[in-house]
Amino acid sequence: MKKAFTLIELLVVIAIIAILAAILFPVFAQAKTAAKRTAAISNNKQINLGIILYTSDYDDVYPRNDDCVLNSSLNPALNGAPAGTNPQTRCQTSAGSFAWRMNHFSWQKWVVPYIKSNEMFFHPAKPKFDAPAFIAGTNYYSTFGQINGSFAMNLAITGSLNTGDIPMATARVLRNSWIGGVQTAIPNVAATMLIMESTSPLTSVIPNGIRTSETGNFSLTVYPGVVREHMINDYYIHPGGPADCPGVVGNGRLDSTAIVSEGMTVGFADGHTKFEKIGSIIAKTPTIAEYAPGTSMRCGLASSNTTLADTLNLNIDYPFWGLGQ
Repeated sequence: MKKAFTLIELLVVIAIIAILAAILFPVFAQAKTAAKRTAAISNNKQINLGIILYTSDYDDVYPRNDDCVLNSSLNPALNGAPAGTNPQTRCQTSAGSFAWRMNHFSWQKWVVPYIKSNEMFFHPAKPKFDAPAFIAGTNYYSTFGQINGSFAMNLAITGSLNTGDIPMATARVLRNSWIGGVQTAIPNVAATMLIMESTSPLTSVIPNGIRTSETGNFSLTVYPGVVREHMINDYYIHPGGPADCPGVVGNGRLDSTAIVSEGMTVGFADGHTKFEKIGSIIAKTPTIAEYAPGTSMRCGLASSNTTLADTLNLNIDYPFWGLGQ
């Protein structure tokens, strides 16, 4: 007759299983996170190389046009309109949709011909965000077809236009990069960020900076719009909540809803891509005092434009942002 397990023996087995689970489950979770991080690096690299291929086709100039193209939405559900449909019906604020608009808020459309897959634009470790948009009853992905919260383009390097559906007398229509919006004008392409992960479900761009005295101009020059203090406020959770961030620099824990694995994938202007820890990225970003003394504190990074003080030090050595020699 076979001997049955005693209660003590069963408890020992259960305890061993529990110990093994406690050891192995975190390992499996870390492996899964690492795999997604590797996939994110691959996606970022494909996007980055797509932009470089674009510049090779357009005399070294980065994309920054503002157009309206029928059935061009990044969300396939918003396409399929018959030929002859007026594309402006989905390119205007008055229409309540920007699904067929082609500008910096949907910059991925410029890259599509070079990578052929919209899935590349989504971060594999983040949800496919569809946050409410600024027009009542609309959402960024399901209504506008914009892919936010995954990868973001550095607008200070490329420049941008806002000519699509606003009167030509409106301010900030032509936003010209201080380096001319061309790859060969970047002092150190191997160290300058072109594509980085977005921390907000509301945007897919790294903001450019505008001098206070130029904010009302039709045509203006844009500069790197990110300073260390704003970045820290964006990346870290404040112990006192949002109310304390205008006056102090964030000193809480990293916002895990926006930042994966305590770092980000970064695509550089020469085409290479790598994962960088948040501390490294922050260290490569100038402070207000170094770069734009007098710039106001912000609770985080702006959507597309940051207002800077008028006096900028463009000679400081922060090549991550295209600054220095």
